[in-house]
Amino acid sequence: MRYLILSDLHGNWNALEAILREARDWERVLFLGDAVGYYPDAERVVSWLASHGAVGVLGNHDAWMLSLGSLDVEGPILEIIAWQAERMSAASHAYLSKLPMAVTVEGALVVHGSPCDPMQYLDDLELARQGFDCTAARWVFHGHTHLAGAYLSLDGPNGQWVRYQRYTNGGELILAPKVRAIVNPGSVGQPRDGAPGAAYAIWDSSEDLVEFHRATYDLKQVLRRIEEAGFPNWLYERLLHGK
Repeated sequence: MRYLILSDLHGNWNALEAILREARDWERVLFLGDAVGYYPDAERVVSWLASHGAVGVLGNHDAWMLSLGSLDVEGPILEIIAWQAERMSAASHAYLSKLPMAVTVEGALVVHGSPCDPMQYLDDLELARQGFDCTAARWVFHGHTHLAGAYLSLDGPNGQWVRYQRYTNGGELILAPKVRAIVNPGSVGQPRDGAPGAAYAIWDSSEDLVEFHRATYDLKQVLRRIEEAGFPNWLYERLLHGK
């Protein structure tokens, strides 16, 4: 099975649309959380995920939308999420509300943050070691950091060996025997690894490999949507610089 892996879309329909024009031969969608937040087209993004039967998990922005009435914090990010919630269809809201914190697909663990804590940023070697200790899965797919890359683990005579490989410019990961991986496809909607574009991955479970990709698109399309919605301009600046 070939899975299209999407994470941290954040209401950026133009980015998702670019991926759909480019991605080939995928059969099923894995969604790693955060369909909403930041950009104006959250309803369109969630509706697409739901209509394509995306198997996925809840991200922190998605969770914030579902609990807006009980949050005791304020700020521009939550104002955007509240704006999106007002425009969210009942069907899309229902899709988000049914997402679990973690799910297993063909033996792979899917989470938003870390195998240890679904809302934790997994962004260094020590946290990766802890993550591997929290699961026996060979493949783990996560998002949250918006950084395309993979932590690799192998048990050796002197303990656990862990290293990190960036995939900012794409590439392919094939696991050697006994090696495990915690894979982040990068962010569809707002990359933070210095490379503009819409990041995504393809997991071929039959071939036991992951392909990393980045689709280019006209960022000014997003700028127009930001201006139409009255969202802050720094959201466009982040897309320009990919960070």
